[in-house]
Amino acid sequence: MSRALRLLWSTTFFGLSLGIAASVAPAQGVSRCPLNIRRVGQRVERPDPGSEGSIIAFLGGPVTVTCGDAVMTGDSAEWRQATEQALMIGNVRYRDTTRTLNSERLTFRGARDEIIAVGDVRLVRIATGAMLEGPRVTFTRTPIAGARTVATERPRMTLPSGRDVSGPGQVTIVDADVAEFIGESEASASGNIEMVRGDVRANAERARFSETSARAVLYEDAVIVGEGFDLAGDSIVAGFELGELKTIHAFERAVASSSRFKLQANEIRTRLTGDQIDVIWAFGEGRSLAGSPQFTLAGDSIEFVFLAGRADSVSAIGTAAAEQRTDSTVMVPGEMAEPDLDISPGASWIAGDTVRAWFEPDDQLLPEAAVEAGSESGSARIRRLRAVGDARSFYAAVRDSTRSLDPSRNYLLGSEIEINFEAGEPSTLSGVDAI
Repeated sequence: MSRALRLLWSTTFFGLSLGIAASVAPAQGVSRCPLNIRRVGQRVERPDPGSEGSIIAFLGGPVTVTCGDAVMTGDSAEWRQATEQALMIGNVRYRDTTRTLNSERLTFRGARDEIIAVGDVRLVRIATGAMLEGPRVTFTRTPIAGARTVATERPRMTLPSGRDVSGPGQVTIVDADVAEFIGESEASASGNIEMVRGDVRANAERARFSETSARAVLYEDAVIVGEGFDLAGDSIVAGFELGELKTIHAFERAVASSSRFKLQANEIRTRLTGDQIDVIWAFGEGRSLAGSPQFTLAGDSIEFVFLAGRADSVSAIGTAAAEQRTDSTVMVPGEMAEPDLDISPGASWIAGDTVRAWFEPDDQLLPEAAVEAGSESGSARIRRLRAVGDARSFYAAVRDSTRSLDPSRNYLLGSEIEINFEAGEPSTLSGVDAI
């Protein structure tokens, strides 16, 4: 290339970079900036066949281009005057005040202030360390409020716990059809979402994550699976404290279950410590139902309390009832039914304004008794039932007779009734103001 031609190219190109010959009007509300070449190898320009009077410039690498606070580098680049578009090719690196990005190719659309990166894209928020990885990522260079960074074609989103990305803590990994960063502290995902955080896994169709409010919201057939429990609902809100998962709240047709219990209600809320459940509350419109291989429990609301991962007690409040199960040793899938408080010969139940059950771990029983009952290691067995307020029960009572040792049935009314169990079977029955 002659000196005169190089001078002409330089004058033309840098004239364009300063916006002197721009042929496309800026998009409304977009912060424009001139493109500047900081470092370049060979340079060749050609007339643009698609736009008379405009040029296409080919830049041999390595190439460094800047635009305001943004710095882009690549093995080579292409500039189109008519569309104010720069294409960085090969080993692309991008950085501005809020993010870094690596990719195989990067297109900067100056008229729209838009970046499109394709091929092994890895974008990182500098402030938090949150990351997007995937085949394609698009964002607006200027970090205006509500600006979106969109990743498509099944990207992976990594969200660190807390603001201190240098310290320890679990990260949340989200795979979805589409993932977005919204502003500097929000994120969302949609389409076949699979989420992992430590021992906790989740699925949903849509999700939104907020660092500001420290919570994640899952929508449409949401499911969270933790250590020893599953929680499902039309939507689920997960709350965090100092980067740890602390609460999970399921809404609409909520179901919580494990190998030893099942709970269904309009809403279910759990409190966790170290990914293990401490307390579960079931409440909302309609009845709350809990079931185990031994019992079905119903009330307007239900509270489960856990100790070291096993059930310690459960309370049903508001027209409460507990029915002992005698026909199965495993939970039956599907909807649970309200206890049937009849007085047929095989019925066993207790009811009142409030019903509470206490459990004991199987390892407190004799080993042969646990084996005979088919209990799992670490599970719990009922040891006491109490009904308070308009209490009534229909339970087996040992006959005081020499004729037969078979149990009879005892129908009891009182202000309070208590049943104690041994090896899962009722042993004593007592009442206050009892008839």
